[in-house]
Amino acid sequence: MPNETAISPPENPRIFPSLEGIDYVLKLAGLHQQLKPNWYLEIGVLSGSSLKVATANTIAVDPQFVLDPQVYAGKKELHLFQTTSDAFFESGRLAAITEKLDFAFLDGMHLFDFLLRDFINTEKNCTKAAAIAMHDCIPISEIAAERNWDRSKTQAWTGDVWKLVPILKKYRPDLSINVFDCPPSGLTVVSNLNPESTVLSDNYEQILTEFMGQSIASYGRDKLLNDLNIQNSRAPAASE
Repeated sequence: MPNETAISPPENPRIFPSLEGIDYVLKLAGLHQQLKPNWYLEIGVLSGSSLKVATANTIAVDPQFVLDPQVYAGKKELHLFQTTSDAFFESGRLAAITEKLDFAFLDGMHLFDFLLRDFINTEKNCTKAAAIAMHDCIPISEIAAERNWDRSKTQAWTGDVWKLVPILKKYRPDLSINVFDCPPSGLTVVSNLNPESTVLSDNYEQILTEFMGQSIASYGRDKLLNDLNIQNSRAPAASE
């Protein structure tokens, strides 16, 4: 999981106003308390700053763990898979551990096609009452939101995963999508899942063709802002 927490240089101003909500890890902690999941999946772990707040039986996937020992605390079961998310799902190991997931946090490779596959594979293994959280869907800057990370221009990189919300709203209007103003780059929570849906997988190649060449400039900043409909994460908790 790339380091997405660095502050954008002054020459790369935010696309939207600075996010003033609670930190995304604190929001995740609140979701854990609210959902009380039995089984939790996290993709893109690295040191485990977000994994620490989970107390459920946990499955964690990352190509290269650099774990803080504190992530082990409070978990009856913790299964670590040091591999890519694609390889993990293809292995069938998830089904061998648990029948269904109750909560998941997707924060892997910052490319929309990777996140789309992670969402597809995660949803099909979730209960209908589960929720899937995704990081980095609110772009920090146009440069940080490009597919290729130019480290000479920006220390932060959220990639083009901002496309996931427009994609889900277009192809899966049945989903409930809430995008919260959690620094540094938002937290998106998707519920009303349908594990039986094949809409995204059936249209995967079409979606790639439609969105691969899109930039924020070509898609439209105002259109994206309308799609995101950013919400106040400090507001009283509601059904998400």
